[in-house]
Formats: sequence, C-alpha cells, structure tokens
Amino acid sequence: MGADAGAILSFASRLRGDSGHAERCLRALDAALGSTRAYEAWRAFDPGPSRPVFSRFAALPALTKANLRAHGPKGFVPGGRDIDAGLASREIELVETSGTTGDRVVNVWYQPWWDASEAASWRLNAHARAAAVGEHPEAILTSPWCTGFPCEDEYLAVHQRTLGRFLYLSERSDPSTWSGELMDRMVAELNAFTPVILEANPSFLATLSRHVVRRALRVHSPAVIILTYENPSILHHRQIRRAFDSPVASSYGSTETAYVFMECEAGRLHQVTESCHVDFLPFAPEHGGPDVGRILVTTFDNPWRSLVRFDVGDVVRLNGPEPCPCGRDEGLTLASIEGRAISITLTPEGNAVTQGAVDRALGAVEGLVEYQILQTGPEAFLLLFVADEGVSTAVGGAAREALRELYGDAAAIAAEAVEAILPDPPGKYRLAKMYEPIDHDALLDERYAPKGR
Repeated sequence: MGADAGAILSFASRLRGDSGHAERCLRALDAALGSTRAYEAWRAFDPGPSRPVFSRFAALPALTKANLRAHGPKGFVPGGRDIDAGLASREIELVETSGTTGDRVVNVWYQPWWDASEAASWRLNAHARAAAVGEHPEAILTSPWCTGFPCEDEYLAVHQRTLGRFLYLSERSDPSTWSGELMDRMVAELNAFTPVILEANPSFLATLSRHVVRRALRVHSPAVIILTYENPSILHHRQIRRAFDSPVASSYGSTETAYVFMECEAGRLHQVTESCHVDFLPFAPEHGGPDVGRILVTTFDNPWRSLVRFDVGDVVRLNGPEPCPCGRDEGLTLASIEGRAISITLTPEGNAVTQGAVDRALGAVEGLVEYQILQTGPEAFLLLFVADEGVSTAVGGAAREALRELYGDAAAIAAEAVEAILPDPPGKYRLAKMYEPIDHDALLDERYAPKGR
C-alpha cells in the first residue's frame, strides 16, 4: 500500500510561478471535477477545496492514454459543450495520433489553443522570440505521418508539399531509405525557400546534415532550428551543428498537451507556464531520484479538452539548485528530457537507466553515427550501431566499454555494426528498448506518488 493521501507531498508547491498560476490550476481542476464526465470517479480522491490546490492535484491519479481511449473525445469536453456542433461548424476537428495501435488516441483539435501554446513557448527562447513574427516562412522536416503530406511510393512536387507559409521537405517517413537525389532536393528547396525557422525531427535533420557535410554542400541556415517530435541525441546535435550555423533549440510537448517545455538560449528547458501545469514525480534514489522522474501535465484554457495530470510517458532530469543563466525561473527548469519511460533499461542489479544516461555514455564515442541499445535479458545487452566508414571495430569496442561503465561489470554487452537504424512507426526512433515491460510506478518515490493508485 502507498502513503496516505493526506501525506502525499506536492513537488509543485516548492516552485515559483507567476501570480496567476495557482488560480489557473484551480480553474482547470474545477472544470474537470465539476463539469467533465470523464473525471466523475476522481471526485472521491479530491481532499476538497479547503486544501491548497497543489495538494489536491497530488492526491489525484494520473490520467493515461488508456483513460482517453476509454472515455473518448466527448468524455473530456468540459462545461457541457456540444462536440458535434463544434465539428459541424469546423471550430474543432478530431485528430488521431500516429503510432502503434495501443498508443493511438483520438484528440479534439482546437487550433487557436494550439497556436497560443506555441507562441507562449517561443517566448522562452531569445532566438525563437526574435524570429517568430507570425508570418515568417517555415520549413518542416518531420515524419509526414505526423505532419505533412505522406507519399511512400512516389515523389511530390514542391507545390504539393507547401501549405501557406509552410514547406514540408519530405514525403518519406524512413530516413534510411532517402536517396542522395532526395536529400539534394531538400537542400535546394531550403536554399530557394530561405525559411526563417526550420522545425525538424532531430534524427531526420541529422541524416540530412550528414549528407550536406559528406557532399560539402552549401545550405541555408535559418534564424533558428527547432527540434521536435522526438528526443534529440548528443550525436544528432553534433551532426546538425556541422552542417548548419543556426542556433538550435529543443521544443517538447505532445498532441494532447501542446507545448510543455522550451529550451532557452542557455540550454535549459523551461516550463510553458502560460499554457500548462506540470507535476513532477521523482524516482526513488536507487533509480536516479530525486532529480530524475516522470511528469504529469495539466492543460490550461482549452475550451474543448480538459486534461488534468496527463501522463505523457516521459522522464525528465531537473536542472538543480543553480538558477538558469537566462534568468527565467517560473515553473520547472530541466537539465534534460531523459526520454520515454518505455525506453528505460535496467542494470543487472535492477536500477533504472534512462535513455538520456545511455546517450551521455555513448555521446563521446568518436566515429559513432547512430545507435540503438536493446536489453535482451536481465544481464544481456545488444548494441546496434552505425559507424563512420572504416572504424566499425574501434567504435564497437569503445561503445561497449562506455556501456559497461554505465551498466556495471555484471552486464554482458554485445555490439553489432549495421547499415542503418530503422525508425519505429510513424518515423520516430527508439534509442533504447527493453525485452519486457517495466512497472514504471515501482520506480517512483512513494512520498510523491503512492503505488497502487
């Protein structure tokens, strides 16, 4: 059994927010518990309005994608709004997230809310704030199944991949199949379109960047590159910076929650407090806590979707006590997004290893281009890797040694050179995979998230 609900600690109560943040949290909570059908069963967990709002949040369960599927889009519409009328008037639309069947969710898409969240996030980075003037041209290099115009069996003309001020650079979702001619076309279109902002999957842009460097091509560097849709690796950053002179910032969010964190010009990630609240659930010390943990997101001011303590499925690392050099100090400040919870692996002793920890271990391996670590048993690991030409043996040895320092001497680590690492549907890469599901709740510090809830 976990801790009593009255003893559950709220990490959020320690954080600095603007004067209206607690009030926005209270409005979001009241809308969910008072007028949103999907939260009817949650009322029994709420200790009541006499308690501080963050204590009330901490007493509630996490909202999962399974809950979203069980209640459907109508279950999360607050205040008695008519979703059918909203669809008929085209004020909203229904959007299904891409990915595996078990991961897909049908979301109510309200564009003005999304745009406001995006604008709030860009104000947290000096380069994005200066560049994002509203009508600026943007190029997008992401999986076309996430956003864009997918076409896997032929190529689309540039006008077929242009929507207003947005140019979608690729219709193909697997960078390992991109031809030299296709990447030459991307470079030519970047030079002709001269986007102010380039928004990209880090793995996609890293692939294009390696092509640019390999062929010594001239490519337009936009005012800022925004990395999104997947967690960037140290290797991605290194390869992108060899091809582009632009400042690079990582944007973090989801289809359900919009924009949650934005990387500032000093390299920290700041919570978008204007559009969301984030609960941090620290891991137990043996699993990296209290600086490492999971996050739950509560969205603000979406009249068509009430999400409270939504588990986005990701792990983060806090920045620590030192203030960020950029001067921003509201909400959570992160040192890093550590990757998906499903990408956690375990040492032979059973301690959690995040994808971020794997990436930091492998980031210094000279000649390593791409990788994926597979845990195939309690003590067994297989590293698939792509190396620069002619150095596979040296890279494999150095990578195995780096991983042995991370997982310990009891770990049996094999390394296999491959031609390419293939993305999972719909074009996102998993850099670490576990042979069987982990009980992620068992990793948490019970003082902040009692087990069994």
